[in-house]
Amino acid sequence: MASITSTGVGSGLDVNSIVTSLMALEKRPLTLLQGTASTLQTKLSAFGSLKSQIAGLGDIATKLADSTHWNPLTADSTDAATVSASAASTAAPGKYRLEVQQLAQSQALASGYYAASTTPVGTGTITIELGTTSGGVFTPRPGGTPKTITIGAASQSLAGVRDAINAAGAGVTASIVNGSGGARLVLNGGDGAAGSMRVTVADDDANATDTAGLSALAWDPAAAVGAGRNLTQSQVAQDAQFTVNGLALTSATNSAKDAVQGLTLTLSRQTTVPVDVTVAVQTVAVRKNVNDFVNAYNSLNKLLQQQTQADPGGTARGPLQADSTATQLLSSLRSMLQGSVSGMSGANSLSTAGLELQRDGSLKVHETRIAPLLAEPARLAQLFGQAQAGTDTTTRGFGVRFKEWAGALTSDAGTLASRTKGINESLTRNRRAQDTQEDKLTRTEARLRAQYQKLDSNMTSLNAQMAQLKSALGLT
Repeated sequence: MASITSTGVGSGLDVNSIVTSLMALEKRPLTLLQGTASTLQTKLSAFGSLKSQIAGLGDIATKLADSTHWNPLTADSTDAATVSASAASTAAPGKYRLEVQQLAQSQALASGYYAASTTPVGTGTITIELGTTSGGVFTPRPGGTPKTITIGAASQSLAGVRDAINAAGAGVTASIVNGSGGARLVLNGGDGAAGSMRVTVADDDANATDTAGLSALAWDPAAAVGAGRNLTQSQVAQDAQFTVNGLALTSATNSAKDAVQGLTLTLSRQTTVPVDVTVAVQTVAVRKNVNDFVNAYNSLNKLLQQQTQADPGGTARGPLQADSTATQLLSSLRSMLQGSVSGMSGANSLSTAGLELQRDGSLKVHETRIAPLLAEPARLAQLFGQAQAGTDTTTRGFGVRFKEWAGALTSDAGTLASRTKGINESLTRNRRAQDTQEDKLTRTEARLRAQYQKLDSNMTSLNAQMAQLKSALGLT
């Protein structure tokens, strides 16, 4: 807003002080609008903080509604260098004794030596099958499909054959190993005993059974050496063989998943003495779930109390004091703690599980009641996560209830979004009203200054005329 600061010269009239005093009265509507805007901004910030904490509580509730988060297990091995283990939530606590008789490995076949990876091998087709080999007899996998790979003039080098095999998706990995004798093509089959290979060749040199051309890469375990069995087997395909508590088991890999439900066993070497794997519940992690929920709830409860606090003196009044949305949130938050989960026996409510509501609305953990549940996390999983189909909300666990409550409040169409939208609309209207007031004040100040400067000029002229008259009359 432009300001003219000239004062009366000849009249002694203080135009600036007069206009400033008058404008202070004129600015009162603008000052009121600015105060309202500040209050609205404070409310908007308060609702932003509320939304953030409600979303945080919702995130924790979502986690606790999933039963897999209530069964954190450890799997300890007496010889992790030989057998190690990891436990999923589906594993059962207990002790398992393992012995490893044989490790799994894939079949490895190597070609003869070539001068270099760029050396031509030959053209034709290579057909690769996977299956099992026993007593020199190859048996294809049931339902398996042989993969035929065409080797043309452009891909007939050792490296070209390698690339063609790898690109074919035949379940076989080809590589080149360089040694003192030259370069060799090495084929690695699939996992375990069922990853054994048979490699047959249709050689463009019209003889597919000799060792010349592409037929040098043939491997049929039932054929004679040099007549269809031309690769060298450096590693036999075999499954891992081991026992768990005396029960014989096999695995195509050395990472045996669900041989024991929920356990992944990693076999690193044969055992000389039994290895014990102990699966136990991590009660510290279970307790952390409880603490995370209690802390998130208490933080939100405290924030709502602070924001809705009434103070007759006005010095500690909450920014959302008397705001109906905020007070309803506080009420609904506390009501979420009530009730029980139907269909459960034993501790079917938060209070019976040891989460007690205090006078100030906060939660406190009752150690005596929570202790047995920490050792049986499945009961806590049911308390927080049970959610049967249908409209009966009493069957929903408290994690599910808080997840749905928080989700409804913080969604784009939720209560908080609607309330903040209303505040933003009020701020927009307030800003327009302020602009209107500021424009009006600018015009008013310009008008007042013009009037009082004219008055000052007139008074100066009258003073001069008076001085002349007094001089003429000899009164000076």
